[in-house]
Formats: sequence, C-alpha cells, structure tokens
Amino acid sequence: MNNNKKSFIEQLFYNDRFLKVFSVVLAVCIWAAVKVNYSDKTFRTLNDVKISISSAVNESSDLIAFVDESELYCEVEVKGKSYDINSYALSKDDIVIEASGTYVDSAGYKVLNLTAKTSDGGRSGVEITKISPSTITVYYDRKATDTFNVEAKLKNELIDLVDGEYTVGQPVPSMNTVEVTGPATILNKLKKVYFTAEINEEMLPLTSSRDFPAEISFSLEKLSESKYLVCEGINDESNPATVTIPVNITKEVPTGVKFVNQPSIYAEKVDGVNISPSKVKVSYNPTEEEQYDFLSVGTINFSNISNKVNVFEFPVDEKTGAVVADGNIDKFTVTVDMSKMSSKVLDKVPSKVVFLNQEEGFNYSVDYENSKLDGIVVIGPEESLSKITADDIQIEINVSSLNVNARTTQTVEISNISIQSDDINDCWVYGKYNAFININQK
Repeated sequence: MNNNKKSFIEQLFYNDRFLKVFSVVLAVCIWAAVKVNYSDKTFRTLNDVKISISSAVNESSDLIAFVDESELYCEVEVKGKSYDINSYALSKDDIVIEASGTYVDSAGYKVLNLTAKTSDGGRSGVEITKISPSTITVYYDRKATDTFNVEAKLKNELIDLVDGEYTVGQPVPSMNTVEVTGPATILNKLKKVYFTAEINEEMLPLTSSRDFPAEISFSLEKLSESKYLVCEGINDESNPATVTIPVNITKEVPTGVKFVNQPSIYAEKVDGVNISPSKVKVSYNPTEEEQYDFLSVGTINFSNISNKVNVFEFPVDEKTGAVVADGNIDKFTVTVDMSKMSSKVLDKVPSKVVFLNQEEGFNYSVDYENSKLDGIVVIGPEESLSKITADDIQIEINVSSLNVNARTTQTVEISNISIQSDDINDCWVYGKYNAFININQK
C-alpha cells in the first residue's frame, strides 16, 4: 500500500503540469507571508466617524455647547498593517473622536480641536494619522425654551395654483405657535417661525383644499444660527409641520331672504320682494356639505311686515362675509312691498292663550286689563280681514324667564301670535306685544 502511495507521489513530481501549479501556489503563499510580516504599512480612510462633544461641556458653568448634528462627523486616516486596519479588523465605531473643551464664561462661538483614539485606548498596530476636519465650531450659551408665532409661506405663486372658477386663500400653518429650544442669545433675536411649503407642478391645478409638508425656518438675520434651534414636539410622523392651502369655488349667485311666521300662502314664495344687490359673487370650499345656489342675506319675521313698502337692511356679518367675494359690499337692502294689503285692529282680547315652559305646581294667568291685548293689528287682504275675529287669534307666551316666587305681576314679551283658521291663509299679525303675567302656587 505504501509503495503504491510513494509511487503515486513520485509520479506527481515527475509530472510537469503538476509542478507548474504547485510552484505557483507555493509562490503565492510565500509572497503572502512576506507581505503580511515584512511589507510596509499602508493607509486607510474611515468616513462618517461620529464626534463626541461631551468633553466640551463645562460642569462648573451653565453654558453648554450647541452644534449642528450634521457637523458631528469627520474623516479619519489610519496607518498600519493591512491585517490590522482592513474593514474586518477596524470599523468607524472603533474610533473615538473628542472635541477638547476649554473654560467658557460668555456666550458665543468657539473653535475646538479634535483628538482621536481607538476605542480600546490605543489598539496595537493602528496609528491615527489625520482627522478631517481637525476642528469643530460650537456655540456656547445657556439653554432656553420659548413660544413663537408661526407663519405659513409658499414658494409657489398663489395665482399659479388654480384656474377657472377656483380661487385660493392665504396658506395656513398646521400650528399657530410652537416651542423652540436653543441658545438663549439666539432665541432673544427670534421673532417668528416659518412653515414653508412647495407644491409640485404635477399636482396643479388644485381643485380642493389640501395639506402639504412644510420645511421649518426661523426669522433670523444670520441664517446660520438656525442650525442650533429645535422646534419641540414636531416630527415627521405623528405631528408633522404642514401648510394648508384653502381652495374655494367663486361664482355669481342670486341673493335671497328667509321668512318666518309667514302665512301658509307664502310658504313657497313671497311676492313683492326685491334685494339689492340681486346677485353677488360668493367663494366657498367645494368639499363642504353646504353649497351655494343662492346667498341668504338674512331672516325677516312676518310680524315686522306692515301694509306698506317695508325696508330691511342686513349688514355683511361673519356668516355672509365668509363667502361674499366682493369686498365693496357691506350691506344688503331688502324691500317687501305689501302696500296693497289692508290692516285691521281687533277690539277684543284673544281667547286662546298657550303658556310655554311652565313650571309644575304653579298656575299662570294673563292680566288682560294691563296687557292691552285688545289692540292687536292684523295685516292681509281686505276680504280675508273681514272674516277674522279675536277667536281666531292664538297667543303663545314663553314663561321660562319668569320668577315663580314673585308675588307681583311680571311682564314678558309674547313669543308668537298666530291666526288659527282653516279659511284664512293670507293674513298675519303685525307688531310686538307684551303680556302681564300673574303666577300663583297650586
């Protein structure tokens, strides 16, 4: 068996092809051994090595070091044998970079030198030859927090965001105020915080109100000082900074007025009504449930309409002003022409009285002698008026505001006076009336 093996090995060494391969392998091994043990040292650069500024903080002072997070990284060049500094043997986490501190007794910028070492205190075979940059600039000051107003800004031109019947309002920030933390000296110079958004052209034109991500910036003369400021509580996930772009539809619609306590004949339409202006441009959010086919300028109670040309003025209030696009309109004038109607004064006291919101255990009664309810004025066509009597009139009195413990007669305005007749649907009671009420315990 051994003779066979020996014979085989001897045969290999007499094989020219095997000898060539064996020689190459042996040469590579010898070269590698020499390279590792006797070759010159080489260099390697490690990127994004984190700088520690903990040593730059003075415990004896209330001044701390502020620095931009993006500036806390540097490049480190090391020298050593290949097997000591290759990526398997040495990583950036094995390098410690410290900013050497100095005593600071006033706010301001300081340039600190950077020193480097390996994390194990000086790894054998690894020499740190260069740090780039070799210094870092920090800002020393007291740490402070204050609240500032937020203003929304847009990089786009507002006029470019919509077209057609759509209009755009002023951008609105997602927060009215924010808390900002940073160097006290810089905070003292800060006036407001900006939320700035930019809309991609692919999203235009806008047809509804939308929220857009915003960049945070600060109103400082030296923009470089902004890097030391932080808006507290703002993050990209649960509480992002955004800007809302309000988008409205603007169109011209007719104006209208609402009537209450009108006779049933006027339930759908009241003739003789004119409104100035009769049309107006309105602007409203197209996503809201309320749509505007006309603009109601106000409400008219029929009890305020006499048999004449009645004139009512309605100022542009918060509700109508929110949608009226014409800033020159400050009021609406409504005329209701009932001059063809007649009037009639009832000379008897109505027999139907309804007390609303009575308190249990008490009796309520009207002092007719002092209430003067025998002079109620009714408006309507003369033919219908001739049929109305005091028995057709019902008085409704809300007594919830009266004191049940009072022993004197109390006065309250009558809530409503209506005509209760199946034959009369075109007449109404005009004017306001008071009733004197007596309350007695049951």
